[in-house]
Amino acid sequence: LIDKRARGIHMSRLYKIMNKIHEQEISWAWLNACLEEMLVSHEGLSDGGRLQMTFELPVLRKALVSQEQGWRNYPVTYRVESHQGRSLFTLTTKVLYSSTCPCSAGLSRQAIQEKFARDFKEPVVSLAQVINWLGGAEASAATPHAQRSEAMVEFIFDPHGATPSTIGLIDEVETALGTPVQAAVKREDELEFAKRNARNLMFCEDAARKLKAALLKREDVTDFNIEVRHFESLHAHDVVAKVRKHD
Repeated sequence: LIDKRARGIHMSRLYKIMNKIHEQEISWAWLNACLEEMLVSHEGLSDGGRLQMTFELPVLRKALVSQEQGWRNYPVTYRVESHQGRSLFTLTTKVLYSSTCPCSAGLSRQAIQEKFARDFKEPVVSLAQVINWLGGAEASAATPHAQRSEAMVEFIFDPHGATPSTIGLIDEVETALGTPVQAAVKREDELEFAKRNARNLMFCEDAARKLKAALLKREDVTDFNIEVRHFESLHAHDVVAKVRKHD
Protein backbone atom coordinates (compact mmCIF):
# COMPACT_ATOMS: atom_id res chain seq x y z
CA LEU A 1 0.00 0.00 0.00
CA ILE A 2 1.30 3.44 -0.89
CA ASP A 3 -1.48 5.20 0.98
CA LYS A 4 -0.48 4.77 4.61
CA ARG A 5 -3.92 5.90 5.75
CA ALA A 6 -5.74 3.17 3.83
CA ARG A 7 -7.19 0.35 5.93
CA GLY A 8 -6.76 -2.26 3.21
CA ILE A 9 -7.50 -3.22 -0.38
CA HIS A 10 -10.76 -3.68 -2.29
CA MET A 11 -11.16 -7.45 -2.36
CA SER A 12 -14.39 -7.34 -4.36
CA ARG A 13 -12.67 -5.51 -7.22
CA LEU A 14 -9.94 -8.15 -7.37
CA TYR A 15 -12.49 -10.95 -7.19
CA LYS A 16 -14.46 -9.58 -10.16
CA ILE A 17 -11.29 -9.45 -12.26
CA MET A 18 -10.19 -12.96 -11.21
CA ASN A 19 -13.66 -14.26 -11.98
CA LYS A 20 -13.07 -13.50 -15.69
CA ILE A 21 -9.84 -15.47 -16.07
CA HIS A 22 -11.71 -18.51 -17.40
CA GLU A 23 -12.94 -16.49 -20.38
CA GLN A 24 -9.67 -16.83 -22.29
CA GLU A 25 -6.89 -19.35 -22.76
CA ILE A 26 -4.20 -18.93 -20.12
CA SER A 27 -1.29 -16.93 -21.47
CA TRP A 28 1.32 -14.54 -20.11
CA ALA A 29 -0.31 -11.63 -21.93
CA TRP A 30 -3.73 -12.45 -20.47
CA LEU A 31 -2.42 -12.82 -16.91
CA ASN A 32 -0.43 -9.61 -17.22
CA ALA A 33 -3.51 -7.77 -18.50
CA CYS A 34 -5.47 -9.01 -15.46
CA LEU A 35 -2.73 -7.78 -13.14
CA GLU A 36 -2.68 -4.39 -14.82
CA GLU A 37 -6.46 -4.17 -14.43
CA MET A 38 -6.08 -4.98 -10.75
CA LEU A 39 -3.54 -2.18 -10.32
CA VAL A 40 -5.81 0.28 -12.14
CA SER A 41 -8.64 -0.70 -9.80
CA HIS A 42 -6.37 0.22 -6.87
CA GLU A 43 -4.87 3.39 -8.27
CA GLY A 44 -3.72 5.58 -5.40
CA LEU A 45 -3.67 2.59 -3.05
CA SER A 46 -0.96 0.35 -4.53
CA ASP A 47 1.80 0.58 -7.13
CA GLY A 48 2.67 -3.13 -7.18
CA GLY A 49 1.10 -6.54 -7.27
CA ARG A 50 1.51 -10.22 -8.03
CA LEU A 51 -0.80 -12.66 -9.77
CA GLN A 52 0.01 -16.36 -9.46
CA MET A 53 -1.73 -19.38 -10.97
CA THR A 54 -0.82 -22.99 -10.11
CA PHE A 55 -2.20 -26.04 -11.90
CA GLU A 56 -1.22 -29.38 -13.43
CA LEU A 57 -0.48 -29.36 -17.14
CA PRO A 58 -1.49 -32.66 -18.84
CA VAL A 59 0.78 -33.69 -21.72
CA LEU A 60 0.24 -36.78 -23.89
CA ARG A 61 3.60 -38.53 -24.13
CA LYS A 62 4.68 -41.23 -26.59
CA ALA A 63 6.55 -44.29 -25.35
CA LEU A 64 10.28 -44.51 -26.03
CA VAL A 65 10.06 -47.27 -28.66
CA SER A 66 6.59 -48.77 -28.98
CA GLN A 67 3.40 -47.11 -30.19
CA GLU A 68 2.06 -46.74 -26.64
CA GLN A 69 1.21 -43.32 -25.27
CA GLY A 70 -0.03 -41.98 -21.96
CA TRP A 71 -0.70 -38.78 -20.04
CA ARG A 72 1.88 -37.09 -17.85
CA ASN A 73 0.86 -34.27 -15.51
CA TYR A 74 3.38 -31.53 -14.82
CA PRO A 75 2.81 -29.10 -11.94
CA VAL A 76 3.37 -25.56 -13.17
CA THR A 77 3.05 -22.11 -11.66
CA TYR A 78 2.69 -18.94 -13.72
CA ARG A 79 3.54 -15.75 -11.84
CA VAL A 80 3.35 -12.19 -13.15
CA GLU A 81 4.63 -9.33 -11.00
CA SER A 82 4.60 -5.57 -11.34
CA HIS A 83 6.16 -2.97 -9.08
CA GLN A 84 6.42 0.73 -9.88
CA GLY A 85 6.01 0.01 -13.57
CA ARG A 86 8.55 -2.84 -13.73
CA SER A 87 7.22 -6.27 -14.70
CA LEU A 88 8.50 -9.81 -14.34
CA PHE A 89 7.26 -13.19 -15.60
CA THR A 90 8.22 -16.38 -13.76
CA LEU A 91 7.41 -20.00 -14.61
CA THR A 92 8.06 -22.80 -12.13
CA THR A 93 7.71 -26.48 -12.97
CA LYS A 94 8.76 -29.91 -11.70
CA VAL A 95 10.08 -32.80 -13.79
CA LEU A 96 10.43 -36.36 -12.47
CA TYR A 97 13.29 -38.52 -13.68
CA SER A 98 15.35 -41.59 -12.82
CA SER A 99 18.92 -41.29 -11.54
CA THR A 100 21.34 -44.21 -11.38
CA CYS A 101 24.33 -43.81 -9.07
CA PRO A 102 27.69 -43.96 -10.95
CA CYS A 103 29.45 -45.40 -7.90
CA SER A 104 26.84 -48.13 -7.50
CA ALA A 105 27.09 -48.96 -11.21
CA GLY A 106 30.86 -49.34 -10.90
CA LEU A 107 30.53 -51.61 -7.85
CA SER A 108 27.98 -53.72 -9.70
CA ARG A 109 30.34 -54.20 -12.62
CA GLN A 110 33.08 -55.17 -10.18
CA ALA A 111 30.83 -57.76 -8.53
CA ILE A 112 29.94 -59.24 -11.94
CA GLN A 113 33.62 -59.43 -12.90
CA GLU A 114 34.45 -61.25 -9.67
CA LYS A 115 31.56 -63.68 -10.15
CA PHE A 116 32.67 -64.36 -13.73
CA ALA A 117 36.21 -65.09 -12.57
CA ARG A 118 34.89 -67.57 -9.98
CA ASP A 119 32.59 -69.32 -12.47
CA PHE A 120 35.17 -69.60 -15.30
CA LYS A 121 38.53 -70.71 -14.03
CA GLU A 122 39.73 -72.18 -17.33
CA PRO A 123 42.04 -69.93 -19.41
CA VAL A 124 39.91 -70.14 -22.56
CA VAL A 125 36.15 -69.49 -22.60
CA SER A 126 33.96 -69.74 -25.69
CA LEU A 127 31.72 -66.95 -26.89
CA ALA A 128 28.68 -69.18 -26.44
CA GLN A 129 29.59 -69.81 -22.81
CA VAL A 130 29.91 -66.10 -22.12
CA ILE A 131 26.62 -65.28 -23.82
CA ASN A 132 24.79 -68.02 -21.92
CA TRP A 133 26.32 -66.86 -18.63
CA LEU A 134 25.39 -63.23 -19.25
CA GLY A 135 21.80 -64.27 -20.01
CA GLY A 136 21.39 -66.26 -16.82
CA ALA A 137 20.84 -65.41 -13.18
CA GLU A 138 24.56 -65.86 -12.48
CA ALA A 139 25.33 -62.55 -14.16
CA SER A 140 23.04 -60.71 -11.73
CA ALA A 141 25.66 -60.69 -9.01
CA ALA A 142 24.75 -57.07 -8.24
CA THR A 143 22.59 -54.34 -9.69
CA PRO A 144 23.19 -50.57 -9.42
CA HIS A 145 20.70 -48.65 -7.34
CA ALA A 146 18.54 -46.00 -8.98
CA GLN A 147 15.92 -43.71 -7.55
CA ARG A 148 13.10 -41.50 -8.66
CA SER A 149 14.33 -37.93 -8.64
CA GLU A 150 12.88 -34.49 -9.29
CA ALA A 151 14.07 -31.27 -10.83
CA MET A 152 12.39 -28.04 -9.75
CA VAL A 153 13.17 -25.28 -12.23
CA GLU A 154 12.23 -21.62 -12.03
CA PHE A 155 12.41 -19.74 -15.34
CA ILE A 156 12.39 -15.95 -15.44
CA PHE A 157 11.44 -14.12 -18.64
CA ASP A 158 11.64 -10.59 -19.92
CA PRO A 159 8.00 -9.43 -20.33
CA HIS A 160 9.05 -7.35 -23.34
CA GLY A 161 10.63 -10.28 -25.17
CA ALA A 162 9.35 -13.54 -26.61
CA THR A 163 8.02 -15.89 -23.93
CA PRO A 164 9.01 -19.52 -24.59
CA SER A 165 6.58 -22.42 -24.73
CA THR A 166 5.97 -24.10 -21.39
CA ILE A 167 5.99 -27.57 -22.94
CA GLY A 168 9.12 -26.62 -24.87
CA LEU A 169 10.92 -25.77 -21.63
CA ILE A 170 9.76 -29.01 -20.01
CA ASP A 171 11.03 -30.91 -23.05
CA GLU A 172 14.37 -29.11 -22.71
CA VAL A 173 14.70 -30.24 -19.11
CA GLU A 174 13.75 -33.84 -19.87
CA THR A 175 16.13 -34.02 -22.84
CA ALA A 176 19.02 -32.67 -20.76
CA LEU A 177 18.43 -35.23 -18.01
CA GLY A 178 17.95 -38.11 -20.44
CA THR A 179 15.85 -40.31 -18.14
CA PRO A 180 12.44 -38.69 -17.51
CA VAL A 181 9.84 -41.04 -16.01
CA GLN A 182 7.49 -42.66 -18.50
CA ALA A 183 3.73 -43.10 -18.85
CA ALA A 184 2.45 -46.19 -20.70
CA VAL A 185 5.24 -48.65 -21.57
CA LYS A 186 5.75 -52.07 -23.10
CA ARG A 187 8.68 -54.43 -22.67
CA GLU A 188 10.76 -52.76 -25.40
CA ASP A 189 10.20 -49.34 -23.81
CA GLU A 190 11.37 -50.57 -20.43
CA LEU A 191 14.50 -52.01 -22.06
CA GLU A 192 15.23 -48.68 -23.73
CA PHE A 193 14.68 -46.90 -20.41
CA ALA A 194 17.24 -49.23 -18.76
CA LYS A 195 19.73 -48.42 -21.53
CA ARG A 196 19.19 -44.69 -21.07
CA ASN A 197 19.82 -45.02 -17.35
CA ALA A 198 23.10 -46.80 -18.13
CA ARG A 199 24.11 -44.00 -20.52
CA ASN A 200 23.14 -41.26 -18.06
CA LEU A 201 24.69 -42.28 -14.75
CA MET A 202 24.60 -39.23 -12.50
CA PHE A 203 25.04 -37.91 -9.03
CA CYS A 204 22.75 -35.11 -7.92
CA GLU A 205 25.29 -32.43 -8.85
CA ASP A 206 25.71 -33.99 -12.31
CA ALA A 207 22.00 -33.50 -12.97
CA ALA A 208 22.22 -29.85 -11.89
CA ARG A 209 25.19 -29.26 -14.21
CA LYS A 210 23.39 -30.88 -17.16
CA LEU A 211 20.38 -28.62 -16.69
CA LYS A 212 22.45 -25.48 -16.30
CA ALA A 213 24.46 -26.23 -19.44
CA ALA A 214 21.26 -26.74 -21.45
CA LEU A 215 19.47 -23.63 -20.16
CA LEU A 216 22.47 -21.34 -20.62
CA LYS A 217 21.97 -21.79 -24.38
CA ARG A 218 18.47 -20.31 -24.26
CA GLU A 219 18.37 -16.60 -25.00
CA ASP A 220 14.65 -16.42 -24.17
CA VAL A 221 15.29 -17.26 -20.49
CA THR A 222 16.57 -14.21 -18.63
CA ASP A 223 17.39 -16.08 -15.44
CA PHE A 224 16.77 -19.48 -13.85
CA ASN A 225 17.03 -21.30 -10.54
CA ILE A 226 17.43 -25.08 -10.40
CA GLU A 227 16.95 -27.49 -7.50
CA VAL A 228 17.42 -31.22 -8.08
CA ARG A 229 16.56 -33.77 -5.43
CA HIS A 230 17.45 -37.47 -5.47
CA PHE A 231 15.29 -39.59 -3.19
CA GLU A 232 18.03 -41.97 -2.11
CA SER A 233 17.37 -45.70 -2.23
CA LEU A 234 20.62 -46.50 -0.37
CA HIS A 235 20.54 -43.81 2.31
CA ALA A 236 17.73 -42.67 4.57
CA HIS A 237 18.13 -39.05 3.46
CA ASP A 238 17.67 -37.13 0.22
CA VAL A 239 20.48 -35.50 -1.71
CA VAL A 240 19.92 -31.96 -3.04
CA ALA A 241 21.84 -29.72 -5.42
CA LYS A 242 20.99 -26.13 -6.28
CA VAL A 243 22.35 -23.89 -9.01
CA ARG A 244 21.45 -20.53 -10.53
CA LYS A 245 22.24 -19.03 -13.91
CA HIS A 246 24.92 -16.69 -12.57
CA ASP A 247 26.58 -19.11 -10.11
